[in-house]
Amino acid sequence: MTNREIENRLAEEIRQATPNVLAQVLQQCQTQKEECTDMANQMEVQVVNTSKRKKWIAGLASAAAAVVVVAGAGIFGYNYMAVDSVIGIDVNPSIELEINRQDKVLKAEALNQDANEILDGMELKGVDFDVAVNALIGSMLKNGYIDELKNSILISVDNDDAEKSAELENRLMEEISAILSSSQVDPALKAQTVSAESDELQKLSEQYQISVGKASLIQSICAQDSTKQFADLAKLSINDLYLIADSQKVNLDDTITQGNPSDKAYIDVEKAKSAAFAHAGVSASEVQLLKAELDFDDGVMVYEIEFVRGNAEYEYDIDAVTAKVLKVEKDGADNGQQANSSNSSSENSQGGNNSTGNNSFISKEEAKNIALKAAGVNQAKNVKVSLDRDDREYNVEFMDGEFEYDYEIHAVSGKVLAADKERLDDDDRNSSSTGVIISEEEAKSIALKQAGISDPDWIEASFDGEDNKYDVEFAASGYEYDYEINAQNGKIMEYDRERL
Repeated sequence: MTNREIENRLAEEIRQATPNVLAQVLQQCQTQKEECTDMANQMEVQVVNTSKRKKWIAGLASAAAAVVVVAGAGIFGYNYMAVDSVIGIDVNPSIELEINRQDKVLKAEALNQDANEILDGMELKGVDFDVAVNALIGSMLKNGYIDELKNSILISVDNDDAEKSAELENRLMEEISAILSSSQVDPALKAQTVSAESDELQKLSEQYQISVGKASLIQSICAQDSTKQFADLAKLSINDLYLIADSQKVNLDDTITQGNPSDKAYIDVEKAKSAAFAHAGVSASEVQLLKAELDFDDGVMVYEIEFVRGNAEYEYDIDAVTAKVLKVEKDGADNGQQANSSNSSSENSQGGNNSTGNNSFISKEEAKNIALKAAGVNQAKNVKVSLDRDDREYNVEFMDGEFEYDYEIHAVSGKVLAADKERLDDDDRNSSSTGVIISEEEAKSIALKQAGISDPDWIEASFDGEDNKYDVEFAASGYEYDYEINAQNGKIMEYDRERL
């Protein structure tokens, strides 16, 4: 192979290895070479009477220029291609950005399935990381991963320079806060410095397909509560992790914090306590409350309520979405239970709207209005409202034009537990008044959002043209879910959850 062929091959390999920066490297090298050549020419003038020395200096100048060219190209290439910082952005999608010293993105990596959806179609390599962050947050807003119900983001920075880490954290906090505020979302942000050199964090990150930053946050929570399992918390969104940490007063002083996580997707703690007290047949004034905090158990966000009355200690798990009693344990004898049962029986016989002594049930009128609003009906005929005290549910039936409705309303929280709608005239069941409006994917999203599930093990949906509804089934965290979604307005008609 000739020298010219060798040179051509080397040039081609360099071009392929660094296509975006080669022109800049050559320009820089040319500038530095010209400077060295000028210096050599000046030296030649100074020694013009000594030809030997002139040749020696000229040779030295050429060698110096060559060294500068190689060194300049190496330094510039290192500064451009070397990873200076790794930035983790976690919502439920977990994404990591590798950036260089010029704050250019070298790599954007999706760490889980939700993140693949966010990065789909994006080419972020080579762009300023500020632009990349704007694009990622915008995509999360568009795809529903950030909204008024889920407003929390975790920012993690890995950089050997503590001062640079702090500067990046503050910069990211300001930029993301501005983006969300402009979208009418009041953000809850936490920023932390992490190190991917931690073998334990790296293994946890890879095992659970989360960022090193999220692994670090979960590790902090577990370290302060031995009852928590890393595998359970890894399934949660950042918003739910923040809510649990706040409810249980977990110390996260090593993070920079701004704003409060949204709890709008869940009932408040007072409703959870009322549901537990009503089930136990006690009033708030009769008990000593031991604990009332938000937690995660068996794949569900729950309120853990513990209290004592007499010699009995009660422990309840209350569904944080529906206020249903999921689990109850009682130790010891309740000295006041018999008297309370008598009072309850006496009040039950009166048939009033509020069905317990502590007024924990909503009224029949409230249950009726909740059902009418859910159905989108302003005026109804033949309205019937009945209370099932054992199940703590109101059954609301009514008619509107050609339809008959049947709703089950939770008597404490007011949540719609089930809904059914039937056309009175079967022959007109498929008339044009009930066309399909929402898509199959929208029906899936509605069901997953109501269940608080973002990454199911599997999900299927089928359209029922006769009843104009979608049947959505999926499984997650040991439970199987079954939803019926109105295909015209997207309302949940009925849903059920069973342990596998």
